[in-house]
Amino acid sequence: MYLSRLGGLGLPRSVASLSRITVRFESTGGSQERQGHQQQRQQQQQQDQRQQQQQQQQPRLRFQQFSEYYRDPSVSRNVRELERTRLIPTIPTFYASNPLHEEHLSKLTDILNKYLTLPFDKKNSSNSWLTFDDYKEIGGGNKLKITQYQKLVTMLKRLDSIDPQLKSDEIEESLRGYRKAKEEVSATKNTKTLDDKGRAVALGRRKASSAKVYMVKGTGEFRVNGQALEEVFPSLEDRMRVLYPLQVVDGESDYNVFALSRGGGKTGQIDSIKLAMSRALCIHNPLLKKRLFSAGCLTRDHRVVERKKPGKRKARKMPTWVKR
Repeated sequence: MYLSRLGGLGLPRSVASLSRITVRFESTGGSQERQGHQQQRQQQQQQDQRQQQQQQQQPRLRFQQFSEYYRDPSVSRNVRELERTRLIPTIPTFYASNPLHEEHLSKLTDILNKYLTLPFDKKNSSNSWLTFDDYKEIGGGNKLKITQYQKLVTMLKRLDSIDPQLKSDEIEESLRGYRKAKEEVSATKNTKTLDDKGRAVALGRRKASSAKVYMVKGTGEFRVNGQALEEVFPSLEDRMRVLYPLQVVDGESDYNVFALSRGGGKTGQIDSIKLAMSRALCIHNPLLKKRLFSAGCLTRDHRVVERKKPGKRKARKMPTWVKR
């Protein structure tokens, strides 16, 4: 049609032939472009198929959130049933800020609540626990805070302060993982027990005097350096001071006491025997420790005579000052 119109206009044949060639060239060029587009679409489809196959082999559920993953229904249909199931945490404190530390704290809290009614004394607890850096390896790494570590140590000390004779194997087993290696060896040495003859042996000191007391269950016999108490301390006031720990626990007729005292004077020997007797009573019955401590029997008196200073008459007395 286009050529007939050109011919109708009276154009020369050379122009018409040129136009015919031009049209043929344009028509062949368009077909090549269409073939190129088809090849590109085929390549794109092949790439999409490869990506879908890779997604089916390696589900994105492990790396993306559930909502983002199931947004594409074509992908969600190919996910295995196992991958669709909800993941269950391995520990109850999984959603805490520091799950590992909270798990340790939870176990210790349960044990403490179980044995909360047992008598305890803070002096029985040890101070040699895992350091902050050592506990960090099992307590959450960089998530662990100083305040969390301090709270753990406080709970460990509270459990360790329970009376040694009433402390169960469960408590010892729970504390063993938090002690230092040296502390595990020395933990058993701090607890004193009766010897093979049923005696409690204890030491006491006061000023320059020292006393060693052997105490057994008996009828109330009391001897000092192999002599009767009345012979060594004739004064009634002195004898009452020596027997004061037995009066506190109402055990004047329940124990036989054999004391060895050396050095110092009467005051020093009386107080040293009194302290040694109180410690021996705690070995026989640890539950008496709180009562004896409240009565002041377990507190050692560290006061000694003050030394004389040069330039003075005594420890503090100075000679009379003369102006001229």
